[in-house]
Amino acid sequence: MPTDPKSNVSQNHDPDSLENEIKRLLSSGLENFGVRELMGLMLSAIGQSERRAYLAQASADKGNGGYERSLNVGSIPVDIQVPRTRSGNFRPRSLPPPYQRGYSDEVQALLLGLLGSARSINAAKTALKKMGLGSCSEELDSVASGLVEELELVNSRPVDPDLLAIFLDGKYVEVKDVDRLRPACIYLVVGLHRDGKKRVLGCFTRYGREDLQEWKAVLRSLIERGLRRVMIVIHDDFSGLLGLTAGMFPKSDIQLCTVHMLRNAKTHLSKTDASEFTKRFRSIRTAWTSEVAAQQFEELCQRFEKPYSTFVQELRKKRTHYLAFLNYPDGVRRTLSTTNAVEAVNGQLEILRRNSGGYFQSEETSKLKLGIAVTSLESGKWRRVAANMKEALDQFNAMFEARFEAE
Repeated sequence: MPTDPKSNVSQNHDPDSLENEIKRLLSSGLENFGVRELMGLMLSAIGQSERRAYLAQASADKGNGGYERSLNVGSIPVDIQVPRTRSGNFRPRSLPPPYQRGYSDEVQALLLGLLGSARSINAAKTALKKMGLGSCSEELDSVASGLVEELELVNSRPVDPDLLAIFLDGKYVEVKDVDRLRPACIYLVVGLHRDGKKRVLGCFTRYGREDLQEWKAVLRSLIERGLRRVMIVIHDDFSGLLGLTAGMFPKSDIQLCTVHMLRNAKTHLSKTDASEFTKRFRSIRTAWTSEVAAQQFEELCQRFEKPYSTFVQELRKKRTHYLAFLNYPDGVRRTLSTTNAVEAVNGQLEILRRNSGGYFQSEETSKLKLGIAVTSLESGKWRRVAANMKEALDQFNAMFEARFEAE
């Protein structure tokens, strides 16, 4: 697939050349057309439309070709043609401010949202028609290859050797395979870096239900890509995963997701008892010290031990891993007690899944939509450190250094 927009976009700056180039590419089917090229053409076409509207009002001015400019839409580099006029008084309003390479958060969200809707063939055709770019009878899934490439980079690029935390979770989806739907699991890993920012470290789609051996392969790939030291690993109580993470990260705390634990309590306890259990545990999460929390946790177990002995026995066995987050600064306890960092990706993916009819049309489509979800978060709210994380970051990093200073 071509990755250089200059190889596909005509160098002729005649006002009609861009429209002719778009029509030619659409009629050829877009099989070899990447997402960077499509986005570049779209933004260039918008600039051309703005100039036509300007010249219709400024009859004394005339078009004067254009120049090339490189911009960023989220993490995606895009080359566009910027139209100009003889007077120099025209500048496309669709461009970011002068001397800035990136669009505002609002414009980026709009452009990435357009790409997200374009994963549906019909939605893509409709969007292209509304933009005056015509329609194409060929499937447009290949346009997504650029985002899929970005996703593959996420799964292969080097990982920082030192991380404050990693969050693991698997999401069940259905993927269409020829003429039937097959169950699949998306294995997601989010890292909390020492600068306080979250980044996706890995996201893999595998057919079948969640599997311990797949998790082993995912975690091993992180180590092979450079991960060495991590303060705390957060995941749910998937069978065997606790032993696996404890073995692969022996110097790390292992935190079992408290939200998953409370959901599990609802399936084992009566409705009334589950409500009481939730209230009691929420008070434990706000305990001043881990010692106080441990005492309250034991009282909780004693309260429900008789009617639910098997469930309580498992809780006692894993108490340390349900309360590990209490050993950390107040500002990050809530973040470290759950897998919500991964749920943020899953939430974006869930919206795209529902918009697709409840399942993904192909494995490639699932990768694409996952790429869109990751790009939206990393170029959106994850670009900044959360306020509560900022307050606790120095203390968190000091704890990291104290634990690993011998190395």
